[in-house]
Amino acid sequence: MLATSPEHAVELLDRAFNDCDIDTVMDFYEDEAVIVTEPGRTVRGRTQLRSFFERAMKSHASARQLKTRVFEADGVALFLSRWALERRDSNGGVSTREFVATTVFREQPGGGWKVLIDNSLGPLVLDA
Repeated sequence: MLATSPEHAVELLDRAFNDCDIDTVMDFYEDEAVIVTEPGRTVRGRTQLRSFFERAMKSHASARQLKTRVFEADGVALFLSRWALERRDSNGGVSTREFVATTVFREQPGGGWKVLIDNSLGPLVLDA
């Protein structure tokens, strides 16, 4: 499915992540995309991204956008968001953590939007 805007891409991406649909998640990332996985660490390219998402999905985490804002110019968009990550532990308890993300999207030649740089940790990367 083609995302008609960066906001639409995030909506579809979050839904696929929460449903543990790795193939659909991967469809929203460019082939050489970069993801910040923790301060000071990144993964790059389809193989590393798939491995990262497979591990994240095994934890049965779910993502939810709380507030978003997009700035777009010439087919490139900066997506800013405050979002929540919920995880279930083995006892059925739920922990929630909030983050501020900065994500760069690029409009694709055939239509739609894909992630080029995904920094779901936002300013926390400055602590590396």
